[in-house]
Amino acid sequence: MSNPRLEDHLVGLELQLVELVENRKRAAVQGRIEDAKELDREIAGLQLELAASAEQLGGDEPEGAPKPALTATTAITATTASKAEPSAA
Repeated sequence: MSNPRLEDHLVGLELQLVELVENRKRAAVQGRIEDAKELDREIAGLQLELAASAEQLGGDEPEGAPKPALTATTAITATTASKAEPSAA
């Protein structure tokens, strides 16, 4: 059974994460290296909280159900990396 409060919490964490990543990019472009480093630390903490919350939500699955190979941290890293690559257009 799903937990609507936990699902709402996950959405909130994802929104916060998107905002922090954008702020980090802005800080890096503006040469605010210390701010970018602080935002990196905040992003890492938020990713851990997101992963822990997702695992808690995933605990509702039946025993023996296949686990996804993509974690919240690798998903964010992959998304961030793909946005950083220049497009082939």
